[in-house]
Amino acid sequence: MSTVIKFTQQQLDALYQVYLNWQDVTPHPIMPESFEVISTEDYEVGGYYGLWVGTPICGNPGSMYIGIEADGHTHS
Repeated sequence: MSTVIKFTQQQLDALYQVYLNWQDVTPHPIMPESFEVISTEDYEVGGYYGLWVGTPICGNPGSMYIGIEADGHTHS
């Protein structure tokens, strides 16, 4: 059973950009199997969606952890 991840529309738009930029150099799936788009008001305060891109080894110089805030702002 897979978990349904909740995104704001801004997060989903930012995630698509991450996918387009990193899909060819990330061996694991970037996009979740299932998700639900919710309003910014319904998103957990202080929450963000985080994912590793690049090589599958955390801390490897070829990998990066990206956080996507509810407003779509990304940081690493």
